[in-house]
Amino acid sequence: MAMSARMFYAKKQNTVVPTHPAISDDDEEDDDDVADPDFVPPTHNQDIPCSDTDPSARRKWIQPVVEVLQENDSEDSEYSEDDNDDDDDDDDDNVQPAVQAQRPRPGKSAPRPTTWHKVDLNNTALPEYQHAAPDYIDMPFQYFIRYFDAQIISHITYQTNLYAAQKDINTTFSTNENEIMTFLAILIYMGVVQLPSVEDYWAMETRVPQVADLMSSKRFRLLKRVIHFNDNTQIPGTSDRFFKVRPLFSYLNNAFRREPQTPKQSVDEVMVAYKGKTAGNLRQYIKSKPDKWGFKLFARASEDGFIHDMVLYQGKTTLEAHDVPQTPEQKVLGATSQIVAVLASTMSSPTTTAIFADNFFTSMELVRYLRDQNCRYTGTARDNRIKNPPLKSIKEMEKKAVPRGTYDYATSDDGILAVRWKDNRTVTLLSTDMGVEPMSSVIRYCSETKMKEPVSCPAIIKSYNANMGGIDKSDMLVHLYRTPMKSKRWYLRLFAYAVDVSITNAWVVYRRDSMALGVKDQSLKDFRIQVFRGASGQTSAKSSSRRSSSSSVESLSMYVAVPEPVRGHRSHTPNEAVRFDLSLFHAPVHDKRQTCKYCSRKGNIVRSNVVCRVCKVHLCMNSERNCFIRYHE
Repeated sequence: MAMSARMFYAKKQNTVVPTHPAISDDDEEDDDDVADPDFVPPTHNQDIPCSDTDPSARRKWIQPVVEVLQENDSEDSEYSEDDNDDDDDDDDDNVQPAVQAQRPRPGKSAPRPTTWHKVDLNNTALPEYQHAAPDYIDMPFQYFIRYFDAQIISHITYQTNLYAAQKDINTTFSTNENEIMTFLAILIYMGVVQLPSVEDYWAMETRVPQVADLMSSKRFRLLKRVIHFNDNTQIPGTSDRFFKVRPLFSYLNNAFRREPQTPKQSVDEVMVAYKGKTAGNLRQYIKSKPDKWGFKLFARASEDGFIHDMVLYQGKTTLEAHDVPQTPEQKVLGATSQIVAVLASTMSSPTTTAIFADNFFTSMELVRYLRDQNCRYTGTARDNRIKNPPLKSIKEMEKKAVPRGTYDYATSDDGILAVRWKDNRTVTLLSTDMGVEPMSSVIRYCSETKMKEPVSCPAIIKSYNANMGGIDKSDMLVHLYRTPMKSKRWYLRLFAYAVDVSITNAWVVYRRDSMALGVKDQSLKDFRIQVFRGASGQTSAKSSSRRSSSSSVESLSMYVAVPEPVRGHRSHTPNEAVRFDLSLFHAPVHDKRQTCKYCSRKGNIVRSNVVCRVCKVHLCMNSERNCFIRYHE
């Protein structure tokens, strides 16, 4: 678990990037970015007769305007490190502390002298998170629009129409909020039912009616080509390299921060997969991530996977473009420590919260800063960032004679615990939250005895392992049903991630509500399908009319997606929390005849044309019987 400082510092490299953020706007979207290896370019322009221009002149004409950016390899060169793991930590042990003390960073005061003692931390435990039980379980679509709300849809609609007019002032293109919501619904469904190509959803052999009945292929491709999120005329003078999608993430961050947070928060990196070249060095590489190439985000999440805040990495201007201003105390911290400080500043209750992060972020200055804010912190640390506490050296602990489970610890005069523990490798942690006691054990496989054996483990290690996985859990949920968005416009990949993280966050809150009420919850796949139905207004698979201007509420009141009965299968039964929730609009809707869910018995089958719009079951409603009222009492 120990990591080298080489993981933090990157080598100098030259990267070719577009000089203008809008350089990729006029590129047509492409479903296949891989070039044909057998393609031979023509020697002349086939569209213009008798064009015999010089080949070198043609190549010069099609070359986009670019600039070359150079990255520094100093610690404050703005996180330009690519997180490359290195198994050799020997360089950390050769750093002389006296040299470090003589060369403080510009604008930073000399390091504070630290006195260490052989004592343990004895803090009171943080209160357990208790989720407030709601009055009822809402519909999945309602959870989704808590975050991806009507304000975002209205903003996307306006910017899309504006962008289309900017490209061609004589265009007749125009869209509205309802069509953008339908476009969004199609993307959500494509994340569940994935086909090799976008055209396959409309092709005769592979047609998917849930998609093809909502919108034509031509209209979908047109919307994908012109959808936009910010005004290009405002680009001059801005230092924000994520200007294209900044409003979208600002809206989402504000919505995510409003949700209650758990007392255990984790900070880590998120990679949004992208392998294209049009984004320049906004595209990062981290070999330890499932998606090694893509856009790097820093995020803060609760232990159950709810992301509360995100920072888009863009180099030196990362925090300048973020919507949370920095304080003077934060600006004197190291580059990566500033990220944690800014993410922690948006927490609703820092005094009852503990933050967990890995050694990419941890430093003694960060732990002290958070302690001054009455916020607890636990994180793995690199040997050259912990001010040399009196611990056994890494070289000494990694000797074969030192058994696994050996640990050493010391506490500073201002209450910061430093622990070094040997597992498969030696790991160092800093903490103001947990101490070494009570000791426990973990099971490890011993290669010598060929058996699993217990290994002693300090409490701080167990707490770190239990609470550090919030970001990883969110990543796992996003990757299960990822929205497909392949395009030369690099920022559409971030738009797709914004949709996915909104759905996964909505599902996490839905699960919290279900657990608080003791109700069985839906899987993420079923939840996503229900969000699609709510967003599209498509509630009947047999409804073939394409929706252009009618609202989702109007469509839901006309049709009900009643599952077709299958012989030998159990009939559809609604959730009891939904069935008896009178705040929902349980309206009778006329549909084809099916068996009444309330009064039918074996040998006495009664059929009805009336179906409940919410429960999606048929019920009698005539002069003889009123099963509709009885079923909901």
